[in-house]
Amino acid sequence: MVGLAWLLSSSTLWWSAVAQTPSVPAHVLGTDDKAAFAIHFSGEMHANLDTCGCPANPSGGLHRRVTMAQAFRANFAETPLLELSVGAIFNDQGVLLNPPFKDVLVQNDYALRGYSAYPFDAVNLTYQDLRVLHQYFTTQAAKQAAANFPVLKAYVSANATPAVNEKTHIALPRFVIKEVKSPHIPKNHKLRIGITGVCEQAPSEGTGYVWRDPATALKEVLPELKKQADVVVVLAYLPLDQAKTLAAELEGIDVMIVGHTQPSLLTLETVGNTAVVVNNYETKALGELRAYIADDGKRTYSSRFILLDATIPSEPNALKIVREAKAAIEEARRSMVQATP
Repeated sequence: MVGLAWLLSSSTLWWSAVAQTPSVPAHVLGTDDKAAFAIHFSGEMHANLDTCGCPANPSGGLHRRVTMAQAFRANFAETPLLELSVGAIFNDQGVLLNPPFKDVLVQNDYALRGYSAYPFDAVNLTYQDLRVLHQYFTTQAAKQAAANFPVLKAYVSANATPAVNEKTHIALPRFVIKEVKSPHIPKNHKLRIGITGVCEQAPSEGTGYVWRDPATALKEVLPELKKQADVVVVLAYLPLDQAKTLAAELEGIDVMIVGHTQPSLLTLETVGNTAVVVNNYETKALGELRAYIADDGKRTYSSRFILLDATIPSEPNALKIVREAKAAIEEARRSMVQATP
């Protein structure tokens, strides 16, 4: 298997995630509006750490997303930032074939490293990511894999469960609680944010898991989550109409971030009592949601997209990973062509 052993044996491939924050143009960064907390949301990169490669305006990329997070924290120190992903951040093309595509294996290996050097606070498990990562969620491998690749610890899922007849895989966390602190939060200046995720049901043979109905899973997890959290965020890899239906029908969802290869909502939409935003496919533009809390506890939200084009400087260490990934993938593809009879 190209992957775990190769990565672990090459300590020179790991770089520190700490670097001087590149300067982001003020109009891109936005203003300090005393938000109680903020969320950068992304996803659906399918293991591509680089830009989209669009000839007119190449956008996206790990190196630019990291810059925006670092710049936000440096400039808005009193507004805590969470980085969340709707999932589909790995490439499942041909991974269940025997043998799998070599270039896809290399691409996923670098994505695993890149996302672990700059991990998310929470990632929604989607069927694409499960097909790639199930090998790391076995009862034998999970503990060591999570230590080696921190992004694996960020995965949550309310509706992926180990198959009844397969006792080989661990149960993933159904949700995670993140406590944030800010002087812009009334009363005790802290807030517990609960994050869960659901994915549409999809074939899961060979992964050791099954997908339950998202609505049923959320109905079970939301009451428990509401007891432990002040704000509930659902990462939903679902068609938008299905996601909106759940937001309207289920009690207790404060924010829903939707991804499913669909056009982004350019502005936040309120459905029932839920603030709904949609991820930009491939994260060519980074989503940013800000939350505000009045003295009476009432919460309001705003959202925007930040185009990750050439106006966003590259974080140097992340860019180094991106460039090495590109070279390794191109080499893998050349070797595949040479091996073709």
